[in-house]
Amino acid sequence: MALAHSYSESVQLLAFVLQKGASWDTFLLAQLEKTWGRLLHQGALFPFDKTNYYEPEMGAGLYRGVVSFECVISPEQIGIEKKRANELELELSASQKRAVNIDVGYMDLDKVVLPSFKRGPFKLYAGEGLWLDMLLTYAKGHFNPTAWAFDDFKRNPYERDLLLIREKYKKQKHV
Repeated sequence: MALAHSYSESVQLLAFVLQKGASWDTFLLAQLEKTWGRLLHQGALFPFDKTNYYEPEMGAGLYRGVVSFECVISPEQIGIEKKRANELELELSASQKRAVNIDVGYMDLDKVVLPSFKRGPFKLYAGEGLWLDMLLTYAKGHFNPTAWAFDDFKRNPYERDLLLIREKYKKQKHV
């Protein structure tokens, strides 16, 4: 006997964007809006300087910030949005090298989740080659990094922006 389940929570679509330079690239922002609709929040950019993982591909002087979009999605849709992010990265690449890294994900009232097509010890399989990584949890007014979160999420310079995004999302949900 199959259990009937109807659950349709919407979650806030957001993206952690890694780019060259300390100021937002206006062309990139326009492309993000073309892909996902109007920006709801554009966060500050912070130096991405605790690892050189992306430097061979993207060069030095990298910064990362978070943006959110007016649109909300169903959590089940995050795989589609991850594919769209990968396609946009390819469109913006030059000479087989990415010019930008777009980690699209979602926020609900309790957490921030990023999808990946790479498995990992703490990622949960969501089907069709997609893995989900819960990187931050929300409790008592703060976003707390999980033990396995990347270093910049552990330092969490994005917290102020994430709190603002969460408040906008909460108002949208009328919670």
